[in-house]
Amino acid sequence: MTRIYFWQVMITPHISSLALELSKNGYEIFYVSQIYLSKDRMNIGWEVPNLGNVKIHMVKNLQDVNSIISNAHSNSIHICQGIRNNGLIYHAQKEIRKKKLRQWVIMETVNDNGFFGFIKRILYKYLIKKYQKDIEIILAIGWRTSDWLIKLGMESKRVFPFTYFLQKNKEVSKIVKKENNLLSFIFIGSLVKNKKVDLLILALSKLSNYEFELIVVGDGPERRNLQKYAEVLIPGRTVWKGTIKMRDINNILFGCDCLVLPSIHDGWGVVVSEAMINGVPAVCSDTCGAAEVVKLSGYGGVFKSKDLNGLIYQLHKVAKKGSITEKDRSNLSSWSKKITSEVGSEYLLNIINYSNGVNKKPIPPWIKK
Repeated sequence: MTRIYFWQVMITPHISSLALELSKNGYEIFYVSQIYLSKDRMNIGWEVPNLGNVKIHMVKNLQDVNSIISNAHSNSIHICQGIRNNGLIYHAQKEIRKKKLRQWVIMETVNDNGFFGFIKRILYKYLIKKYQKDIEIILAIGWRTSDWLIKLGMESKRVFPFTYFLQKNKEVSKIVKKENNLLSFIFIGSLVKNKKVDLLILALSKLSNYEFELIVVGDGPERRNLQKYAEVLIPGRTVWKGTIKMRDINNILFGCDCLVLPSIHDGWGVVVSEAMINGVPAVCSDTCGAAEVVKLSGYGGVFKSKDLNGLIYQLHKVAKKGSITEKDRSNLSSWSKKITSEVGSEYLLNIINYSNGVNKKPIPPWIKK
């Protein structure tokens, strides 16, 4: 049986759901990490997930890394987080190359805007050229990431669109009865400039013909400024929830009509996946990796990053349609099974079979008709 190692900087729900699902299907899965969770992630409500039968290895130094790799089977697959700025994983990748083990890479969309983005493209082109012969497969997370990698020189046969596959809900709850009849928009995330919550507030201020509320889940350095801004533009319409544990997010989503993620850049934007799996439409910028699944789902919408009019247009479409119906929630949740860990594990195993020469190159489940 093929052993699969996930090499990550920390134990995240993004990868753990997939690892757990693979272990349930009889595969021997190892999760190697430097830390359980970073302080900033804990501050926004993340929790260390339950990994069931997945074997967890915490590495503190080079000796720990060498020990794991020296004991790895020759046919084991090592799925490593990124190819730069990844701490001890960088050393692990060197040792994996030395031992000629099967190295895979999982990486998000790279923000390549502006001058520094130009430098990043040059750097990644160099890294791809340098390591291409050693990387068997790249799992490319985010809209356009696959094309970006291929354009920089990675062989297309070794690049696979991928995502963060989350656990599905056994049953999508019925719509929570609201205390009011307001249309509920929700933002979930850190309150930092990159998330562009100020743009969301400004856009909502243009929907004067609709009765709505904005629920903000999260905290950060911009909270006070955003509260003042909201009180001027949409007075009395914003509910500030602060930090909420991940396990409680679903309960809030069930009472909402649309999640909005207006970020300048998000490698994926896992809150989009969470919302859609719960049957809540999402509106996001085109620089969020999750934009592709939003487009394909037939619900919500995508707007050009930092484009106020584009965001207003998408929010107006949602508002005009009104509060989400149970039928639409059920339809969206059903479609979103394509981005759950149950389907993701099958997709990953099909990629492994392809790399072993067993089947044709598989199509990402969210693209399949």
